[in-house]
Amino acid sequence: MSGLISNYKILKEHNLIVEYHSGILDADSFIEFKKSITLDPLFLPSLNYFVHLKKVTFSTNLEDIDKYANFLEANSMVYGNRRVALVTNTPNQVVSATIFKMMQQNKSQSVEIFSTNERALQWLNSNFNKNEILAVLDGLMLA
Repeated sequence: MSGLISNYKILKEHNLIVEYHSGILDADSFIEFKKSITLDPLFLPSLNYFVHLKKVTFSTNLEDIDKYANFLEANSMVYGNRRVALVTNTPNQVVSATIFKMMQQNKSQSVEIFSTNERALQWLNSNFNKNEILAVLDGLMLA
């Protein structure tokens, strides 16, 4: 059983999914979480992603990261043209996120890694009310 705790909220008016993860992240639990988001009635393939990973310890190797990258590639019609901001903190998170960024083949997906929420939100869309988005993130942390 995975030790990953994941929450999300779709902000359709901002074309954004805000994700918060904590615990031990392994490829299978992360893939299952991503599949569950697509079942949400508000989900659209073109939604951008703000993925907060600062409270995660990656329990992955190269094969796991490749498995996740292949999952996204195989489902590229579901995960359409989008921007993905990965917010990290520790060397474990940065290394895993960087390897994923290098391995991912989905050319309709632009992935960047950030150390601050503010820079990630700025890259996603400079017109966001950052306080509103950060309040959503705070709510997900408490859920």
